[in-house]
Amino acid sequence: MGRTLILALFCLAAMAVADDAPTHLTQAQAAKDARTFFMLLESTHPDPYSNLGGKIEFKRTAEKLVHDIPAEGISVSELTDRLGAFLAPLKDGHTRVRGGRSRWQDPTPRLAVEFGVATDGLSIESSDLPELKGTRGYMLMAVEGHPVAELLERMSAQVATENDYGGYVGLTMALRSYKLLQNLIPGLDRTRGVAYTLEDSNGNKVERHVSWEGEHPEGPAKWSDKPPAWGGLDHSDQPFYYRFLDDGHTAYFRVANMNPREVYDVMKGYQVGDPKESVQQYYKAHHQEMPTDIDAAIRGVPSLLEPGTQMLEEMKAKNTPNLIIDLRDDGGGSTPVIVPFFYRMYGDAYFGRPDDAEFVQVKSQLYLEKYHSTVEEERKKDAHFEVGEYQFTSGNEPGTAEEKRKKKFAEWNQRGIPWARPLEELHGKPLYRPAKVIVLCSPGTFSAAFQAMFALHQMGAIVVGVPSAQSPNAFMEGTPFVLPESGIQGLISNGTQMYMPKDPRANVFHPDFEATYAIVSKYDAGPDATLRYALDLLAAGKI
Repeated sequence: MGRTLILALFCLAAMAVADDAPTHLTQAQAAKDARTFFMLLESTHPDPYSNLGGKIEFKRTAEKLVHDIPAEGISVSELTDRLGAFLAPLKDGHTRVRGGRSRWQDPTPRLAVEFGVATDGLSIESSDLPELKGTRGYMLMAVEGHPVAELLERMSAQVATENDYGGYVGLTMALRSYKLLQNLIPGLDRTRGVAYTLEDSNGNKVERHVSWEGEHPEGPAKWSDKPPAWGGLDHSDQPFYYRFLDDGHTAYFRVANMNPREVYDVMKGYQVGDPKESVQQYYKAHHQEMPTDIDAAIRGVPSLLEPGTQMLEEMKAKNTPNLIIDLRDDGGGSTPVIVPFFYRMYGDAYFGRPDDAEFVQVKSQLYLEKYHSTVEEERKKDAHFEVGEYQFTSGNEPGTAEEKRKKKFAEWNQRGIPWARPLEELHGKPLYRPAKVIVLCSPGTFSAAFQAMFALHQMGAIVVGVPSAQSPNAFMEGTPFVLPESGIQGLISNGTQMYMPKDPRANVFHPDFEATYAIVSKYDAGPDATLRYALDLLAAGKI
């Protein structure tokens, strides 16, 4: 399956903590879990050392964590916090401990203000606080006198972020919670409230003191100060839908996640996880009654390929030249699920695209368990296989586009992937290829969504928006683990992607047209600012 493995099935993986999981651990139990965690990290992760200062520093920090466990034991949530803090310098958004990191969880209502992320900072997108009246759209410069850049550094020291845009996302949450903000500004006095230093689009600075009594549960739709409605697009709450815009030249396709119905075809074909258990999690998360028949239940999950195909057919009939694919806040899932749509749109050109990316995969014991494989099974494919070996692949595989397509289709047919045979009828030709493709991105365009965005960019698509929180050169492919004593669960990356191999330290992929604060302000600092910017670029002939 190569680089098109399941990448981040966070929503679909069944990782619920057992009802009888302990809440407190003895010193011996906590030490055992910590050492198990470090062993799994070292055996599964492609490089757990470099970002932590090298192997010796890794070992030093790990031993200190074990040594510092109190004699009276420790709560599970505190151990989770300590393991999470250990991972922060790794700068890996796919390696994490899950569950109650008490320092970074706040179930209470949040301050009634939302910050949007632009390329160059944060601005107030909406609020319901009298102290912030008239400041919607203002840029945040400092909090309690601490510049935003300083808060970003503090955030990255405590929470795993791959670049500043991951830090910005973390700040948008921390700024609304007294408990979370204390992690970044120790000694914060709740009775005094919090001071924001703001700047308007003309460069005028103001300072506003906000009371923490402004925390309440009402959603932004009911807030007093929110962006004016933009009538240019009728949005839907469905994860995959399309629209034809009023300009008569542009279609819009929303892809909100990479976990559509097709993901279960991938899970079954490649033996990843438990499809039945995963679809149960889907229905539970959406508060829907699940059909008893598993195939009927899977058919009830929204498809990405079906609306995508229907849209291309309508675009062909209408001769629509432009397509905007909206991947904003698409947190990923499974990369393979969007490949059939790309093939319908590009044909063999997709398989023949220039791709100098490099990929590494560690075939650890956890990796084998994830794919329900064994050493014996792996040795049927490679007689010299050993657990822990590294597999190196390149995006530029040998062969013509046609040869690569036939190889992929043979793999899909062997795995019983149902979309393969209908796609073969195209014989390498696209159903419809738009003249111009624009991709909208945001910090939340992550994991499999980032890979989809990059593949589209390789095909000539223009990217518009705010950079992703994911690095183009990143650790990938979250592999699940469970610690034996506490039941603490999490994910460890078992691979890397190098989309910019000539610049291995690059940690930001910059869009072709970035949504800076000045741009966002021009479009009312609202949620559709990036889309409106892209439409204006099209109208002006700049794309």
